[in-house]
Amino acid sequence: MRKRTNRYSKTIIAVFMATATALCLGNSVSKAMVHTASGESKAATSTIWIVGDSTVSSFNDNYYYPRYGWGTQIENYLDGTFTVQNIALSGRSSKSYTADSEYQTLLNGMKSGDYLFVGFGHNDEKTETERYTNPNGTYSEEGSFAHSLYQNFIKPAQAAGCQVILCTPIVRRTETGTWSNTNLHITSTSGEFEGGDYPQAIKNLGAALNIPVIDMTSLTKALYDELGFEETLYLHAWTSSKASSVDNTHTNIWGAKYNAYLIMKTIKELDISGLSQHVMEALEPTKEESLVSNPDYKESTYTNELSQSNLWQDYGIWKGTVFGNIGGDPNKENQTLEADSNGNMHIAVINNKGKIASTADGYAMYYYKIPASAVFTLTANATVNKLVLNDQVSFGLMARDDMYIDYNTTDVLGDYVAAAPLKLTKAGGVWNCFARKSGVLTQGGVCTNSISAGDTVKLCIEGNTDGYACKFGNELAITGGFDFKLTSIDSDYIYVGMFVARNADITFSDIHLIVDGKEIIR
Repeated sequence: MRKRTNRYSKTIIAVFMATATALCLGNSVSKAMVHTASGESKAATSTIWIVGDSTVSSFNDNYYYPRYGWGTQIENYLDGTFTVQNIALSGRSSKSYTADSEYQTLLNGMKSGDYLFVGFGHNDEKTETERYTNPNGTYSEEGSFAHSLYQNFIKPAQAAGCQVILCTPIVRRTETGTWSNTNLHITSTSGEFEGGDYPQAIKNLGAALNIPVIDMTSLTKALYDELGFEETLYLHAWTSSKASSVDNTHTNIWGAKYNAYLIMKTIKELDISGLSQHVMEALEPTKEESLVSNPDYKESTYTNELSQSNLWQDYGIWKGTVFGNIGGDPNKENQTLEADSNGNMHIAVINNKGKIASTADGYAMYYYKIPASAVFTLTANATVNKLVLNDQVSFGLMARDDMYIDYNTTDVLGDYVAAAPLKLTKAGGVWNCFARKSGVLTQGGVCTNSISAGDTVKLCIEGNTDGYACKFGNELAITGGFDFKLTSIDSDYIYVGMFVARNADITFSDIHLIVDGKEIIR
């Protein structure tokens, strides 16, 4: 592949190649032979399978510069010989991906002559039991990142005769030009979760198993250093037309094209039998040729200069409001936001006012405004005083993109994530956490425990540079699909707090909000 400059001539690409014999076995041709019922042979197109996280996957955004993972662009650098199946999923780690149906599609679909591109790492470093894998240890040590990659992807691929190519994670964009360990996927130990170097773990695994590794961490760092932090703004998604809404984890179409270009350029240089010869010559993608804003994007007229409620007194730092589709103007007959006799937060809604529905929401909420770039953790206990089992009733914690003060509307409002249950009448199918993205209400998981009056459940929402993790009671933490920025409407702030929708009476206690490492005192 041709380059416009020699920008990468001095970049050291960490690649660990399989032996010539291993590369050729089952992969020396790009088409395998299959037999029909009549015994005739015909060529079956080989497949390039792509698995990974949100830096690899496809999206359906209404952003100004929508998100694109590099897996969406690989096909553009091939000559048409292969079928490309990008089944990467946002929010997944090499461990959690195996719970999705796409993993079974992969296991059932891989065959001799296929190739598998693996792009995990961003979420394996998350300090959550459901996603975390240890960056230390060999592929034979259970619990390690290397073991997860080997057991879940490399071993079944090799058994099917499918050649694996490992990719280290792309960098997180630096806003200043100075690189931190977080930008480069090098973590510190946090409690029971041991820290380490995730890209190095992939390179070590490739060396141990003689599998090609494309060091996208080094390649993207070199690219970003060359472009400068001001120009790399344009490699990344923007949720609004303001540069301050940039998503420093997820790339836009130009960034995805560039990352795919770097991957395929390296593959061509590696001369991988059966694959490299099908990579087309191409120039580096330019911003001028690649970057276009979303023609369907609508500029927001929202203001974050919010008035004080005339109905609800503040609960310390928390401000009260009732907004959304609430069936009329808010009032103290239908909604309650107060401190109870024990000094705890009390929120209640009666008379079918408000809801969480497919096309609209309405709730009573105590909120606090924090910078959109902040890393935060909000925790609380919720005691259920009364609860009507209805599919539009909910309660819990929420982080959202916009806020309104005592405002009744049937319009769909902004994006949010909620550590809360929904669809309470669905025995065996109660939703465990949910989100709304671009107007679409999305289920997180399924609750395994019942919910009834008298219960007290622990709630948690964590927000970081990659997205959000929501946990309701003893249910699994939900992260998959929650890795989007809450900045489409308000690019400066997000709004976090406690909420109740429709017919529920909840006491919130032991509330703690930590923002950028400091607790915000009530």
